[in-house]
Amino acid sequence: MLYNKEMQEIIVLNDLERIKTLSDPLRIQVLRLLIDRQATVKQLADNLGQSSAKIHYHVKEMEKRNIISLVETIEKGGIMEKYYRAAAKNYKIHYEISLK
Repeated sequence: MLYNKEMQEIIVLNDLERIKTLSDPLRIQVLRLLIDRQATVKQLADNLGQSSAKIHYHVKEMEKRNIISLVETIEKGGIMEKYYRAAAKNYKIHYEISLK
């Protein structure tokens, strides 16, 4: 199933929670990969030399803050593969940060 989620050109981060979400170096690596292409948690984990469980946690946190999006699910052998993609090509921190 394809989801209609086109990548935006830029997302301006102006709330502390979203900025904190991207303050982890591993999440930045995941985001860089997902800007270039869509990928599953397993593909990301293999590419980064990390466990799938660890990457799954970080992916869910970024998805929760709309930094990345679920873009496609494919059933293969009774297993649902979920593909994620960055929500934007570029991210910028706004100088006026909301403390929500």
